[in-house]
Amino acid sequence: MGSIYNDTNPAFSGPTGGSSLTAFFDSRSAAESAVSRLEDAGVPVARIRLMPGYEADGKNAGAMSDDRSGFFDALADFFFPDEDRAVYAEGLRRGGFLVQVNDIDDAHYETVHDILDDEGSIDMDERADLWSLEDRQQGASNTGFAGQPSGGKSSEDLAVSESAFDDARPVAMRDTTHGSAKVRAYTLPDPDTASSDETNRQSQTQSQGGSHQSQGFRRDH
Repeated sequence: MGSIYNDTNPAFSGPTGGSSLTAFFDSRSAAESAVSRLEDAGVPVARIRLMPGYEADGKNAGAMSDDRSGFFDALADFFFPDEDRAVYAEGLRRGGFLVQVNDIDDAHYETVHDILDDEGSIDMDERADLWSLEDRQQGASNTGFAGQPSGGKSSEDLAVSESAFDDARPVAMRDTTHGSAKVRAYTLPDPDTASSDETNRQSQTQSQGGSHQSQGFRRDH
């Protein structure tokens, strides 16, 4: 199997207007098996990414990492919407493994989806609900994971962390017409459309320069 880990594989370089499919796994073996099947199916290794989460040693089996914002930051160039990014970051903190396939052509799309859906991937919506319930039962009102509507300290930490990124950072849109319960589909904006939107936003900002001087700069998220 080729080298597909996030820390060694060249990073996905940016928006291409293409599609991506993402799945999450509880075990390394399931994630690596999915990657092997993707490669065997002819998916270029450069388009496959595997992000390993926190792996406790033998003495701390079952333990979670305390690092919430670090995993959130590590997913910056996966271009997820913040809500999805927070849920994946929590999964990584709890020791899971994320697999993403980028810029999928039509010939491989169904094959990639079937492999990711068939190799022990989990339903992240179900899992996020479970984590929320666990935190409520434990009374962890100020330490709940960032995907919870109630927020808490972790959400504040992530908001501070997120402010380090440039406003122009692209964000993929969740494609609800594709994917499945265990496989999430995303589409990055077309570069030409994104550039046009940014130009319009800058023009709007310049035209409102006077009001910004009196009201202060407001960051758009």
